[in-house]
Amino acid sequence: MFPKYNQTNSQERLGVNAVAEAMAKMGQIWRENSMADVGIDGQIEYVSPEGFATGRLIAVQIKSGPSFFKESNGDWLFHPEEKHRFYWERFPLPVLIIIHNPDTNLSYWQDARQALRVAKPTDAKGITIPKSNILQSTSAKTLFEGFAVIDQDFMSVEDVLDYLIREKSKNASFPVSYLNLFCSGLTNICRSLYFSMDVALTVAETELENQNSPFGVGMGDSEHNFLFDYIKFIVHQHIADVDFSDCMIDWHDRQMQPSFMAPLTSRGKKLVRLIHELEDKLKLEGKIENTGNLHAAQESFVQLLFTPSEIKRIELTNKFQQEYLKIPNKHMSSY
Repeated sequence: MFPKYNQTNSQERLGVNAVAEAMAKMGQIWRENSMADVGIDGQIEYVSPEGFATGRLIAVQIKSGPSFFKESNGDWLFHPEEKHRFYWERFPLPVLIIIHNPDTNLSYWQDARQALRVAKPTDAKGITIPKSNILQSTSAKTLFEGFAVIDQDFMSVEDVLDYLIREKSKNASFPVSYLNLFCSGLTNICRSLYFSMDVALTVAETELENQNSPFGVGMGDSEHNFLFDYIKFIVHQHIADVDFSDCMIDWHDRQMQPSFMAPLTSRGKKLVRLIHELEDKLKLEGKIENTGNLHAAQESFVQLLFTPSEIKRIELTNKFQQEYLKIPNKHMSSY
């Protein structure tokens, strides 16, 4: 008797082929895992509109066949195995779950890592995949949103500095440039970059005081978008290793500006050196005053602000420690 061919293998192959074809039409690089996968079938590398491979990757898990198409509230609901949930949430790259329908030859996608990170304990265990997320009609920019890909060339460090200087808020009551945010956020001996609303507000308040402005800081949607675009620029131009997926949780789900402290990349460190060199040149030419040991790109110190309630929490933490040590077997299931 001849060996029997498992139709499941055929279904899986159709799904992988559909993704490969979609990426080819999109002008992106698809790399299928040749070894047995453990929850990742392959990777997509982002290719810029100019045709440059960028090294920005997203991981992909493909599921093909009618059994994966379960509807819930007008969308598809995918139930991953618990081991995959744990694996994808902690994966170092964005992870797309793609379900493929061989009958319609359409594939649907969702950023599984992002969906798992924002899920609440009370949420259903499934991952919602919008019916509007059709892979065959999705742009590369949309697929790579979790990596802060924007319609912008990958610049030289000199052009990055020029852009940071020229990109300014158009609101007179929010006088902030991207260079302000970058230089004011340097910390850890200029090896890391810090960003939070306190940086932006301090820069704006200081500049308004220097202008003797009678007005206070004014912020609206355009200013918040301006700040979030700064984060995307820093990530897209690979100036600092920011966990952009975490930033998206703050921005989209918590409706607030992200905050982070991220190590500078080699490009970020080169940018700091370039600012130092140009500043020294301008001082030697007498175009800006000599400020001694004070420099534009110089580290600031980040410190937690301890309000009276935070001080009280120290006492509460100490009591918690003391009582924990008195618990005989420390099995939390009994509490």
